[in-house]
Amino acid sequence: MLSHIIRAALAGAAALGIASCAFGAAVSASYLGMGTSTGTPSGDVLAIINPHQRDRSPIISRDGGGVPDDGLERPEAVGQLNFQRPMRIAVHNEPGSEPDAEMINATKEFIRVMFGSQNVNIYYLNDRDLSQSIRTGGVDFFIADQSFYALEQAMGGVEQIAVMWPGTGDSPSEAMASTFFRKKPADGSAVHDPLTYVATHELAAMTPKSMSAWLIGAGELVKRRRIGYEDLLSRTTFTNNSQRDLVEYVLAGRERVGLLPACALEQLALDPSFPMDEIEVLNPKKKDGLSCVHSTEVYPGRVFAAVNDIDPTLKKAMTAVLLGMSSIKYGAEWALPVTNRPVFDLFYTLKIGPYSDLAGWSFQRFVREHAEIIALIMLVIFLVLTYTTTLSILVRRRTRALRDALDQRDRIEAEAAQSRQHIANLERTGIVGQMSTIIAHELKQPLGAITNYGNGLLRRLGRGDVEREKLELALREIVLQAERASKIVERVRSYAKHDYPPRKVSDLSIIIENAIQTFRRSRTTDAELTVRMHPHSMAEVDGWEIELVVLNLLKNAADAISGIPDPKIEVCLYPSDEHTWILTVGDNGPYISDEQLSRFFKPLQTSKGEAGMGLGLSIVANIAERHAGNITVARNGSRGVKFTMTIPSQMKDVSVIADMGPETVSIYESGGNGRVAREVVERRGEEQADESPQLERSLPATVHTGTLNDAVHLMQDGDMHRTGRPRPPGIPGSKG
Repeated sequence: MLSHIIRAALAGAAALGIASCAFGAAVSASYLGMGTSTGTPSGDVLAIINPHQRDRSPIISRDGGGVPDDGLERPEAVGQLNFQRPMRIAVHNEPGSEPDAEMINATKEFIRVMFGSQNVNIYYLNDRDLSQSIRTGGVDFFIADQSFYALEQAMGGVEQIAVMWPGTGDSPSEAMASTFFRKKPADGSAVHDPLTYVATHELAAMTPKSMSAWLIGAGELVKRRRIGYEDLLSRTTFTNNSQRDLVEYVLAGRERVGLLPACALEQLALDPSFPMDEIEVLNPKKKDGLSCVHSTEVYPGRVFAAVNDIDPTLKKAMTAVLLGMSSIKYGAEWALPVTNRPVFDLFYTLKIGPYSDLAGWSFQRFVREHAEIIALIMLVIFLVLTYTTTLSILVRRRTRALRDALDQRDRIEAEAAQSRQHIANLERTGIVGQMSTIIAHELKQPLGAITNYGNGLLRRLGRGDVEREKLELALREIVLQAERASKIVERVRSYAKHDYPPRKVSDLSIIIENAIQTFRRSRTTDAELTVRMHPHSMAEVDGWEIELVVLNLLKNAADAISGIPDPKIEVCLYPSDEHTWILTVGDNGPYISDEQLSRFFKPLQTSKGEAGMGLGLSIVANIAERHAGNITVARNGSRGVKFTMTIPSQMKDVSVIADMGPETVSIYESGGNGRVAREVVERRGEEQADESPQLERSLPATVHTGTLNDAVHLMQDGDMHRTGRPRPPGIPGSKG
């Protein structure tokens, strides 16, 4: 079915080509066919006026043996010639590819008739012989394809005088192309990217020297970046046979692609035995001026050229003869020359011919092709060198200034290091001083016990009633209390040397209670002290340091509220999350300005005048940092300040809230007999609220009031501490 369609298309294309070429030939040949004696228009001029009247009958027979009609007029230029020797015309012999053979034979016979057989010698030469004949003056004219002519034109000495215009092309520039084809698959599968398919399969072509049978197709693949030219050559099989043999070779293989000149398949399809139904054209082009089935861009056709050193009169006469030749019956005619720039573009794509040196790398070509980029790079290098030189000068100047600045900085740093060391020594001394209150309290008990046992022994010795067992018991107690006092002193010495003991998991509420007890025993204040804490507030801390922090903050608060009406101090301990505790100490002292707040944690800055060293809060801040926390200060409303310290629990994967007890609030009021005014237990959550009545019923029924100092005796009475937990170490009970 496909063969019938192609044959019908070929017949239509031939009819269209006959009409178009007839009109083009009439335009180019009318003035050359003007009658020389009468001045009347010839038949070609009449064909321009009415193209349908043009005589389409051949001037010569198809076998080349005919002669023009007796009424044929020769151009005036031919009649003026006087031949001294026969002119020599060479035909470029292209083995295996002669689609224009009929047109070439008709041209040869027409030239012989016009100039006389005795004045024309025609030869068939291959590439090497024809090129050598052109160089040595062995030929006057030659017929060749565009690729051969372009190579000779690049070397100089030749000029085209006419170009072959086939009836299948809309113009002489659209005369040649190539066609890719393959054996049609049995399943009818289509190729989505035909050029890639061609580049990845075995390719078969007739000869590597033909433009339409090889170069155009190769250029299409290389130009579309499907494959390199050298790789394509290595994958191509050249049969050097006829077009029919090439088709049969492709059909005999499973993964083969064939390459033929455009219009070759249409010519082969005229043979009823040709298997056109088994062929599939790849990448068919439909929107250009060539009506034949083809797969590539189109190029100009064959060239009739002359060497430059022949007689201009002879060149003029040959041009007139070719353009006046009416040979459309043979499928083509000769037209005026057209540009062959597309051919040189093809050479450039394939890097052959005059561009063969581009196939390899050369320094001269690289410089020539990238001159602008190289100039730009040189300019950048010059600017960089200039900038580097200028920068080097500036760097030397700045280096000198920097060296002086570094020397000065080293001097300043040395002085600062000395100052820091001095401050560190002061801090260490301050820490020992702050610990002295606790030491005095802790040492008082063992020393008092030693004194009591010693005095008791002396009195018994005076009475003479010393029993051995009591003496041994008293001596053991004296030794035990002495060892305890020694451990307390050793702890303070290691603390002063920054030899910190390991931290232990401790109950922060007990540590804070110990600090409050020490504060109440060492200071006399009329302030109302409110303490809000949760039992079992566990964290991995150094108990001595946390106790020192609370004691220091309480002392600062007591100093701040001294002498003001209605003094109050509030201590709170509560969790901020599952792994962090918040400790706050606030008072209602006088208003503190922002400037005073900014100096609170600076070493050697004090608001107590000559009585203060300015190291207490600095020590507190250092202790907070050593526990991976921090401490801040802010105004406590309109009066006083509030210190807030964060204490990480340092217990991984353990929630401090899980074992935490209900909140306990203890309030110590001023005045009275020195007892706790109120003690309240609070629980959070609905489930805890249900148990509140029972907790409240368990509290003491009586509420005591008293001074702060007398509250100590209440906490020492009995076997249990004020919140219902066992009494901390060092708080002995009394019998009242």
